[in-house]
Amino acid sequence: MNSKRTFLPLIGIILLLVLALVVGEMLGSSIRGNSDNMAGNIPVSTPSDFFAQEFSSSTDIVPISGLAAGGLGDALLKSNVWHTLLDYEQKQNCTDVTSQTISVAQINEQSSYWVEDWTVVACGQTEVFKVKFTPDQVGGTLYSIIP
Repeated sequence: MNSKRTFLPLIGIILLLVLALVVGEMLGSSIRGNSDNMAGNIPVSTPSDFFAQEFSSSTDIVPISGLAAGGLGDALLKSNVWHTLLDYEQKQNCTDVTSQTISVAQINEQSSYWVEDWTVVACGQTEVFKVKFTPDQVGGTLYSIIP
């Protein structure tokens, strides 16, 4: 009976990792398929401080070299988004990518999501990616690059 209790958290962690890989692959496919439609048409409102305490960020947990400060996600979430953006740029044959700014563009308290603008310089060109973050039902946060 104790061995079952020991394996339940382990199985949960493995399932979360598999889900993260699947979502990451879907996001990568979405970015590749919609790279021409990346113009931001999301309404931007002045953000309130709704998520600031719960999601205050620190890169002490997951060191990310060269990532700009800002945004509401924790270090692990920022690391995941940053690596997704780096993978996208690599597929565009660009390996010279630097993070310039991360800023909150919108917070929707009713639907519990927020949008951040991630500004990067990729191969000499400035690009702004809108990233939508949505807390899930199990304590994690899903993200997607939105057109």
